[in-house]
Amino acid sequence: MEPKPVDVEQFKIGMRSLAGAVSIITTAQAGHRHGMTATAVCSATADPPTVLICVNKLASTNGAIGKSKVFCVNVLRSEDWELSTSFSGAHTGEGRFKSRDWTRLATGSPVLIDSLVSFDCRVVKHLVHGTHTVFLGQVEQVLLGKKGRPLLYSEGQYAKLASLTLGEPLPEGLDYWGF
Repeated sequence: MEPKPVDVEQFKIGMRSLAGAVSIITTAQAGHRHGMTATAVCSATADPPTVLICVNKLASTNGAIGKSKVFCVNVLRSEDWELSTSFSGAHTGEGRFKSRDWTRLATGSPVLIDSLVSFDCRVVKHLVHGTHTVFLGQVEQVLLGKKGRPLLYSEGQYAKLASLTLGEPLPEGLDYWGF
């Protein structure tokens, strides 16, 4: 008996349960800065230092990364949720970059000065699969930014990290996880 294909909507609902750190992926191409909010970011390998990002093919940032062959992963602090909202559609184009201080490192991609950490990368491989492009970026430079706690996203909500082992109270809004 053939297994039934997984329902796409059921898959999306299930994936919303997966908590993820929120980052802004940026690139520069043809004199323009591009950026988007993402949670599909992870370390691929430590030697050589490489990160993996997944970008929807419909996002303008996808095409810009494909052409420039560079990107930067800017990991956000919990208080950066409004910036995340700007890069997820509240603003477009250059307007997304107006509210904060940005610099450039080795690849020329925009780097958020006060992020938790920024990984400036050169694309070494990419794979188009379904609705997304998976980019592997070899890290050329790391900027350790402002200390803080990461911004998280789960179940359609922003959240911040609490240490359960240190007995810290959970941030407001995390009770829906059942802790």
